[in-house]
Amino acid sequence: MVYFPTTRDAPRSGFRRAVDALANLFFPDECLGCRLPLARLQDRGLCDGCWQKILALRIRPPWCPSCGLPYQQWGEGGSHLCSECILRPPPYSGARSFGFYSLELRRSVHAFKFSGRRNLVGLLAPQLGVAFYDTWTRSDADVIIPIPLHPSRTRARGFNQSALLAEHLSGLLGIPWSPNVLLRVRDTLPQVNLTDRERFKNVRRAFVCAKPEAVAGKQVLLVDDVMTTGATVRSAAGALLKGGAHRVWVLTLARAVPGVMT
Repeated sequence: MVYFPTTRDAPRSGFRRAVDALANLFFPDECLGCRLPLARLQDRGLCDGCWQKILALRIRPPWCPSCGLPYQQWGEGGSHLCSECILRPPPYSGARSFGFYSLELRRSVHAFKFSGRRNLVGLLAPQLGVAFYDTWTRSDADVIIPIPLHPSRTRARGFNQSALLAEHLSGLLGIPWSPNVLLRVRDTLPQVNLTDRERFKNVRRAFVCAKPEAVAGKQVLLVDDVMTTGATVRSAAGALLKGGAHRVWVLTLARAVPGVMT
């Protein structure tokens, strides 16, 4: 397994250590997974047991070579195209995800996106690196581009979680990233409560490539946090290809799969 060091164990100043000690005494940090108090403040926000559970959620072959849909939970044989990719081939060349969108990984993603736990990027982005090297090499991508939020959503949340993941991943892989190449031009509804058909309709023509010169003739690694139906990444990949990208790969942290406990 490829190991990606993080900065969470970097030396801290005496003042910072004193502040952390007081914080642990009066406001003990809870593990995002089991909710038990952590022995000390940890940037990853998980106890060792729950961290191991996240690693156990890692998606392994067989999977669809196109969209990356895992087959291991159904006990199917070797990798083969799924029915969705046969009926509706995606515009991107391939997609992969680190783990199942379930249990501790789901809780960590929710805390990262909706509770302002930006420090979790140091935990989550390296797992994107693991998934990347499961399939590709450094030469397979020229630029990393995150799925954008609509400006109104970015203002409300204060940050774009996919951009943070892309920026951190860029440093790990040594591949440049460009945050303002792909724009979301429609303030779409949240996908979470929509049917599959509504999801595809919701993001249709939602993205434009604002800087075609940044992707022209290049292999693009499109990064997002969670992939469910693939509607969002299909729409975004189509916009990048229309802008002149040679090829688009999709990399997400988690994959929501029917039948997998959430």
